[in-house]
Parts: sequence; structure tokens; C-alpha cells
Amino acid sequence: MSDTEFTIARILRDPLIRQVLRADRTSLFDFARLLRENAIRIRSASTSSRLIVQPMPSDRRDQDRRSQQSATR
Repeated sequence: MSDTEFTIARILRDPLIRQVLRADRTSLFDFARLLRENAIRIRSASTSSRLIVQPMPSDRRDQDRRSQQSATR
């Protein structure tokens, strides 16, 4: 691992990330769980050689909003 790569522990200690988490009202515990779950998912997908990426709920809302806007035009 190079010096520019971040581990989960290093990400969780980063002051800028902590500041963003506070601004977003996201707990450090929830963010850590999200990182760990995705690391496991990516690791298991790499062994099965396929990764299915599903949009986050906010992404779906944005997509729905764009669809509605284009339908009304």
C-alpha cells in the first residue's frame, strides 16, 4: 500500500472527514460501519469477479426528480 492510500482507520481519523460528518450529522460509528460493509462487499465481489453497484437513496431521488422535470418539459 502506498503512502497516498487511505485505510479505514486513517479515514476515520482525518479531521476534514470528521468535519464533513459533523456537518452532515452522520455519526462516526455509522460511517465506519458503512466503510467496513462496503470493503467486505468489494472484497467478496473481487473474488467472484463482479460488483453490482446500487444507487444510494439520495441518488434515486435525484434521478426521480430529473425524470419528472424532463417529463414536464
